[in-house]
Amino acid sequence: MKEVKKRILWVDIAKALAILSVPISHTLNLDMTIRGMIFSFHMPLFFILSGYTTKLAEDKKTLIARTKKNFKYLILPALTIILIYFFLTALGKPGDESIIVKMWQIFRETPVGYYPWSTQDAVITWFLFALFEAKFLMDVVNVVFKTEKNGLIFFFFGVLGVALGIYGHHQRFSLDLALVATMFIEIGILWRKYEAVIKKYTAPLLLVACAYWFAQTFRGNYVEFWARYYGGYETGILTALAGVFIVSNFAMMLEETAKKSGRLLKSGVNALVTLGKNTMLLYLIHSLDFIVLRDFWDVREGNPPTGKSILVSCILRLALDLSFFLIVYHGLRLIKNRKKA
Repeated sequence: MKEVKKRILWVDIAKALAILSVPISHTLNLDMTIRGMIFSFHMPLFFILSGYTTKLAEDKKTLIARTKKNFKYLILPALTIILIYFFLTALGKPGDESIIVKMWQIFRETPVGYYPWSTQDAVITWFLFALFEAKFLMDVVNVVFKTEKNGLIFFFFGVLGVALGIYGHHQRFSLDLALVATMFIEIGILWRKYEAVIKKYTAPLLLVACAYWFAQTFRGNYVEFWARYYGGYETGILTALAGVFIVSNFAMMLEETAKKSGRLLKSGVNALVTLGKNTMLLYLIHSLDFIVLRDFWDVREGNPPTGKSILVSCILRLALDLSFFLIVYHGLRLIKNRKKA
């Protein structure tokens, strides 16, 4: 896929809102309605906006170049996080064996169903593998078939991925999730293609989306990728689309409001834009906060944890993730500026 060079501010704002919701959703109790509300949109949003801001490869040369770039920016970070997780876990593992031996033991002990080593209490790199595979599959299909009906293939992939997940056929390296992701990416492509028409009916569409999203999330009909939960099947997917549409329009409203507002709001929106441009960095930091920072943020108590302890844990977790994000972000900028000097 060829990336759109000019950044779209509302897209960055929407991505920032979504990534801020990730640590919160991973801290909430499984039975909390608000957790389902968050899961209903945040991962679908990343896939849909990936389609909105990209163009499929049209020749072999572009395909190879895009695959190399995606491997660098998606797979290499995922593998790095996995190695760090293994290393830190091995440090706390009892025994006289070397770190390398302990890391190998952890690798062998990881259940096949959790590949690529993406458990609830460890790293969450499944998204990076799924996004890489989805982009690669879509580029290959577009280069090979060269037809405007390729979207039908991607929707078929999506249905196949949902079926694999529902029947428990979880594929290694999240391939079944990648198949579902191709459908959401294609929806993003269609959104960009028919954006002018959609804008004419934004108000009524937004009203319907809000009503539908609230009703379905309260019924438990939403999509949770990693758990392979597709509540209500087609209604869960429609709930995801409604949630993404709501958050995206809220991001557009923030962009427009910031242009006409004072310095404080503009600064806040600019901060969201910066975060949106660097969602990968916060995602990777969050991927390790359970094993590295858990003693600092996890004050949950009770079984199930009490609402107050969950709220405090959410605040602490988000604050710690953002603090490390700022440290690493400014550190990388400092290194980059020194190289230019």
